[in-house]
Amino acid sequence: MPDFLKEKPQLDCDFLNAKECLNMLTDDEKELLVQHKTDLEFNAGEIIVKRGAVVSNLVYVTDGLVKLEVVNDNKTSTLGLVQSHSFVGLICCFAFKNFDFTAVALENTKVSFIEMDVFETFIKNNGAFSLALIRHMSGIANGLFHSMTRLSQKNIDGALSILLLDFATIYKSSTYMLPVVRKELADMLGYSKESVINTLSKFNKEGILNVSDRKIEILDLNKLKQISVLG
Repeated sequence: MPDFLKEKPQLDCDFLNAKECLNMLTDDEKELLVQHKTDLEFNAGEIIVKRGAVVSNLVYVTDGLVKLEVVNDNKTSTLGLVQSHSFVGLICCFAFKNFDFTAVALENTKVSFIEMDVFETFIKNNGAFSLALIRHMSGIANGLFHSMTRLSQKNIDGALSILLLDFATIYKSSTYMLPVVRKELADMLGYSKESVINTLSKFNKEGILNVSDRKIEILDLNKLKQISVLG
């Protein structure tokens, strides 16, 4: 049985993560899920879910990092990042018959494709699981609203600071390798590549960061946090 189906759920928190939701399944349901899932591995840069494809499976990231992209007025924007032990675009998957987003692996990523029909059976038959899933999806939506609103109010300094801090949280370190090039970083923030390059250079000169190609070392965490709030 996969590790994400072994841990006991924690129901006393405000936000249930995806792993905790799946652990609300009964033992028989967990066995059924294992029988009706397919595990695949993707290299960095590979498309995991293509916009327009039929939603026949739910996608669960067991290990890695995934970027979600949406298209509005022929312009591609980054909707968010999906970490390990998370569903990919869950709040969108029940609304339409086709995926309305593209999911791209930012690093080597392991994914489980869970058959939608089986997942819907769990929702219909297991009230505790359904309630946990609703709480999980509500938490995702709430976080997404706050993130989008927060970024829209920031200049390039503030927006880039937020993203760099997010990566530090994801990698659990103040030193990490960016999983994207400067152009992709700019696309994620909605700014030009030149603006991102200039801001990284400025942070480097001011001693806030040590930047070496894709390697980022946060030297002054408090200053970066301050910029993320005030920028």
